[in-house]
Order: sequence, then structure tokens, then C-alpha cells
Amino acid sequence: MSRGSFQIRVDASSLVQGIDDNVQRQLPYIQATALNNTAKQAQSALKTAMPQYFDRPTPYTLSSARITFATRAKPVATVGYKDDSFKGTPATKFLLPEVDGGTRNVKRIESLLRGKGLLPYDMYVVPGSAAQLDRYGNFSRGQYSKILAQLQASRDRTQNETKASRGRKRRNPSTDVRYFVGRPGGGRMPLGVWARYQFAHGYAVRPVLLFVKAPRYAARFPFDQIVADVVDANLSANVAAAFALAASTSR
Repeated sequence: MSRGSFQIRVDASSLVQGIDDNVQRQLPYIQATALNNTAKQAQSALKTAMPQYFDRPTPYTLSSARITFATRAKPVATVGYKDDSFKGTPATKFLLPEVDGGTRNVKRIESLLRGKGLLPYDMYVVPGSAAQLDRYGNFSRGQYSKILAQLQASRDRTQNETKASRGRKRRNPSTDVRYFVGRPGGGRMPLGVWARYQFAHGYAVRPVLLFVKAPRYAARFPFDQIVADVVDANLSANVAAAFALAASTSR
């Protein structure tokens, strides 16, 4: 299968032999029921397998497999990934490189930094030593917002920091971190977003986001194999169970 989706089908021609007319009329129901039960088992297997391949997957990642259910009119069930998200990045964008390999998709912060001319179009960002990460290893939304505001790169322009808004804030020089893009140390340090910490006698800088060439991922999550194994192990039994149910209710 391609691009993180797997279609499950039943060979209907093998089902019609040796069954009575009453049951045969229920074949569309039998197929849809067996396919959908198998798809649910595949969805569960994907969720169970994820922690073996991903470091601290988020609840959203664990629940990212989506089923397009079979119907009587369309006897095909598809297991894939969610391609929409009310808030955040759709699963298709960050999981497909793990399934198929290759270059990952552009993150939102990368797109915004590129739009301001701060991030070269052939480069991506990775966390530096001063990046604040959550328990899942993802970049802190609070620090993310502060960086974009200070760099005038927020999607919502009203969130960008101005001289006036900065002046209204009560500042503590010892805790007021300033973010900038550049190569500190006279150009000796790598290009990226850096944090500048002010002290009583001087200052220090630490990398928050480092700019790197396009990272390439090796395929590591065997999506197709997991689903195929579930289909091989369960589809026939699910068809038999659906047949038995149909036979018990046929008149």
C-alpha cells in the first residue's frame, strides 16, 4: 500500500458457493461487518505497536489511526491516518515520513520563520540545549510563542512584540530572555535561534533552535506489515462470525 493507508477487501466470489438464498441476500452486510471488525483490530494493533517504535508518543499520536468504514454499497475498509487537526499538526504530516521514509514535512514554526526571511528555505529547525520540551519531547508552546513574538513572526500580528508593548511590561533583567537569529561568537557558532540571558556582570547565549539541512528519515514504523498481519490472522474468522450471525437471523 502507499502513503500510510491500507485497504481491506473480501473476495466475494468465494463466499457465494453453497449458501442458501436467504443468507446470500445478506452478503453485503456480511462483507461490511467482517471488514469493519478487522479494521478495528488493525487500528488497535497500530496503537499497541507505536510505543515500540516512537519515543513517548503523545495521546494524539496513539489515536491517530483512522478508519474509513466499509458499507453495503462499498465493501472496502481503509485504515489510514488522520489528515486534519483542529489544533496542531495533522498526523499524516508527521507520521508518513516515519512510515515511508524521506524528508519530513515543514513545521509551522519553520514556515513562519521562512516567511520572515529568518530561516533559509533549504533548512529546518531542531531543538538546541535551551529549548524547553514537554514530557513528550515536543517544543514548549509558551517558548514557541515568545520566540515568534520577539522575532515579529507570529501568524497573528497582534501577538508580535513592539517597542511599546515591551515597554509596558515590568522587566526583570535577570529573567528577561531575549531571542535572536544569528551566529554568535563572531560567527563561530551555528546558525539558529539563540536565547540571550542578561546577568549583573555580562550575559550568556544558548541555542534554542538550530538550523540544519533537511533531515532524512529511514522508514521505521511498519504500518503496512502490522495491518497485513492483522488481516491475515483475523479476516477469515471475522467473515465466518458474520456468516454465522447472518445465518442465525435469516428467514
